[in-house]
Amino acid sequence: MQEYHLSPDELIAKDFRRIQSSCRGYHPYGKREWIAAIKKIDKKGGSVFAGDLQDKNPYLYNQGVWIFGNWDNALRAAGFNPVKMRMRSFWDKKRVISELRRMQRQNLPLYPDYVMENRHKLLSAALRQFGSWNKALLEANIIDHDVPRKTRLGLLRDLREAIESRSEISQALRSEIVYYFGSVRNAKVALKTDVRILSGWSKRKIIAVIAQRHRLSEKLDYTTGRRDFPALVSAAEAYFGSWGKALNAAGIDPNIYFVHNKWTHTR
Repeated sequence: MQEYHLSPDELIAKDFRRIQSSCRGYHPYGKREWIAAIKKIDKKGGSVFAGDLQDKNPYLYNQGVWIFGNWDNALRAAGFNPVKMRMRSFWDKKRVISELRRMQRQNLPLYPDYVMENRHKLLSAALRQFGSWNKALLEANIIDHDVPRKTRLGLLRDLREAIESRSEISQALRSEIVYYFGSVRNAKVALKTDVRILSGWSKRKIIAVIAQRHRLSEKLDYTTGRRDFPALVSAAEAYFGSWGKALNAAGIDPNIYFVHNKWTHTR
């Protein structure tokens, strides 16, 4: 006040704070805007504890203290009880389970890499209280078996196959999808955006390519395939189990191209 000859109201005015700020991402909030920003963080499942804000959003914490006089006043202005907030700063088993179920309700992914990046304190507390992330999820009744071993890409392929075949998504697959993507809906969105899925093979694509080659009277025996279009043969073996099964799925009699041995479906 002595240095700039300004009143307290002028000191906290937006224009003055904007001029004085050199912090990247700094926003000169007013009282209402600051309250809205804090509530938005809490609504998204983020932490509004003083220590966490000082680490991740120091300017937001500093502004709260600056505008409202101290941190307790800032919390009260935003509708939080400072005493209860300090009591919640200790992560016990009950709070860990509560936060896990909250993430589940918000359809957020629950695999460790995501939690480490976005909720590292929750992950640390879960490991400390339960011994492992898997046990914490089991205690919260989020999963009823071991953590899925499939990769995200593998789950997307399984989901695509279920959709294309119009079969019901099994409970086991649904559980694994929720673990990695938060919800089946999120996984379906990933199907439309994941570059690996869009540019990769699928059963439908393999059948379409084989059928096209068959219409063009191209040779489809295994030896020719391995020499001329190995990527297609490898994908067919991965998705169908064998080249013969892929030909059969495309409506082509494999025996046309099996010269030395007769192919049967059971074989």
